[in-house]
Amino acid sequence: MRLNAPRSLVPIVGLLSMIGCAHDEVELISTGPLDDLARIPQDALLFAKSGATPVQEADGSRLANFEEYWYGPWEQTEPGVCTPEEFSWAARSFSEKAVFGPNMLEISASRVEAVTANARLSTYPSRSSRGITVRNTAMRALPSADPFYYDFRDAGEGYPFDYNQNSAVWAGTPLYISHTSRDGRFLAAESPYTCGWIDARDIAFVDPGFVEDFRSKSLTAVLRDRIPINSDETGFLFQGRIGMLLPLASHAGSEMHLLAPVADEGRRALLLEARIPERDAAGVPLPFSDDQIAMLINEIIGQPYGWGGLGGHRDCSSTLLDIFLPVALPLPRNSGKQAGAGKVELIEQLSVAEKRERILAEAIPFRTTLNMAGHIMLYLGEFEGAPVAFHTIWGLRTESADGSSSGRYLIGRSVITGLSPGLEISTLSRSRGDLLSRITSFTVLDEL
Repeated sequence: MRLNAPRSLVPIVGLLSMIGCAHDEVELISTGPLDDLARIPQDALLFAKSGATPVQEADGSRLANFEEYWYGPWEQTEPGVCTPEEFSWAARSFSEKAVFGPNMLEISASRVEAVTANARLSTYPSRSSRGITVRNTAMRALPSADPFYYDFRDAGEGYPFDYNQNSAVWAGTPLYISHTSRDGRFLAAESPYTCGWIDARDIAFVDPGFVEDFRSKSLTAVLRDRIPINSDETGFLFQGRIGMLLPLASHAGSEMHLLAPVADEGRRALLLEARIPERDAAGVPLPFSDDQIAMLINEIIGQPYGWGGLGGHRDCSSTLLDIFLPVALPLPRNSGKQAGAGKVELIEQLSVAEKRERILAEAIPFRTTLNMAGHIMLYLGEFEGAPVAFHTIWGLRTESADGSSSGRYLIGRSVITGLSPGLEISTLSRSRGDLLSRITSFTVLDEL
């Protein structure tokens, strides 16, 4: 039994309200204008120099390698990254530390145990099947739709940091299915880039004929975010998202006919034609160029932050994953592994000024990630002589003058900023709030 000393809840209006402050405290959540967002254009195309970036051309062998990655789950006969240890970490974590629900009250130990028991981890893996997502869905750490937060009263915790959320997965993503929850509602699955529990209603099972038909068509990338994907037969199917890849059925005039997966009554996968304007999709791989990446960024910029893809929104690493999939450059799902996806330059020991100069001198715009613990950004180039980056960020750390309390200055969306946004904020933590001081390395993508 978990024993916790009772603490009175601080009054919180909704999920993003303020707490009262003593002289040595800062607000748990604060927000307001940010100088960088007013000063720096929120348009990635203004930083793009078409043809100026030396990039590896996407040739036949590169596309073949990408297709091997994308269709990899359909070649599996046993779990890969989804080891028993990978699935059991959440059960261990949630049993060792208090977790809270959306009502901001602690979830009982018995409820955590019930969700864990639903995973039937002692019998994992229990099946070997191939599938595909037929809706935009979520991968969960445990087989439950219930959010598991840490204490809302702690800075940087509570919404949107649902630790039962692994990743969003868009419709049309190949899956390897290895296990079924006790109640049958969730399936343990591996996608090309991560694994977790998916609601069974969002999955259809594929047979060899479906796989052959799907793979015989050219992969096509959706180029606009949140556009409707409709079938003449059934109407609305799902939203098209940046990072979504679907087979091309035909290209007729100003329209492209894509194949969208759906489930029949027996949960078997079928393909329906969906028509979208030619401007909203293109064959994979797209050109790996400044302006192409900039156009994809502009589809996402300004969108809300979503930890682990919560609510179909993106966090820092899923943003980069989705941007680079259309150019056939697959990145890992989390920021720590993305930081190793290329030629890495370590700069942790440099001063802030030295880091800035090194990035300006050596980082390649639209192709270099700027890495720190728990966050990743894409370098875009210079603005008024200073480096700027695109990133999806929740907030900046703030703290009281004596360091006894901390909070977050909320940004909560995808933005273009300098590397030290928020220096005008009087309560910004100079050791943890300045992003440039936290950058430990930069990585030129696709250079190993």
